[in-house]
Amino acid sequence: MHIINKFWIAYGLMFGFAMVPNSSVQAQTVPSDSSHHVYYINNWVTGSIIVAGAATGILSIPGRAKPNITDAELMALNPNDVPSFDRWSLHQDPTPVPTFENYSTIMQYGMGALPLTLLIDGDIRKDGLDIMLMGLEVNTVVIGIYAVSPLGPLFETRYRPIVYYHSQTVDVYNGNNKNSFYSGHVASASAAAFFMAKVYCDYHPDANEYLVYSIAAVPALAMCYVRLMALDHFPSDVAVGLAVGTLCGVLIPELHKIGGKDLSMGVYSSPTSTGLTLKWDMASQ
Repeated sequence: MHIINKFWIAYGLMFGFAMVPNSSVQAQTVPSDSSHHVYYINNWVTGSIIVAGAATGILSIPGRAKPNITDAELMALNPNDVPSFDRWSLHQDPTPVPTFENYSTIMQYGMGALPLTLLIDGDIRKDGLDIMLMGLEVNTVVIGIYAVSPLGPLFETRYRPIVYYHSQTVDVYNGNNKNSFYSGHVASASAAAFFMAKVYCDYHPDANEYLVYSIAAVPALAMCYVRLMALDHFPSDVAVGLAVGTLCGVLIPELHKIGGKDLSMGVYSSPTSTGLTLKWDMASQ
């Protein structure tokens, strides 16, 4: 539940910050064209995606909850069953695990609020509400993918590395320790970091994209490191989380750049399913 609360807090702050008169925070000295919008935001569609993503994350919590680990399950664990590229996680010192768990919690909230810094830029801040909505959309899509996709813990059961240590510093019997694959913390952190990089580069086409995206990779990789050292995930778990978050953080803003021209999104409902539609009009190319 805390992963969802984080985003409502962060973007609630963003909403308030966007409402401050523009003269109070202005990073640009050259006036910008207020009639130009980098992104095309359909409030109804974007709002529907946000609500659907948040609801999916909340409603799937019972399904993702797994029964506690038994002594028989612990005894049956075999490190040789772990792929060779993931066994690095089975040869660490478990002593600092609680410290790194605290680090990951602090970083999780910090990464959720990080997109607020985009609003310091005057060119971006004039579209603050659009950026806020799009940021919420990115993160709720990340939550939705984690919550109900075949890659997430609703369908996957993988023991966290800490379980193999039989450590006394954490409750290894907790059913949440079956949710190693994949890392939701890394996915959300990567989404926030690369969303910032994408938005900044779209508003500043002359920016050095290699530098901007390299900077964005630092907090994302830092979260990967912390989650690995907390023995919550194997390297492949954080790699998938990094990929999911990066793709969402970059591709969703890109879709909004063409949304007002050739791309349209909508919501559909039928007796058997409900979902989103995406239509790209190739004829106008």
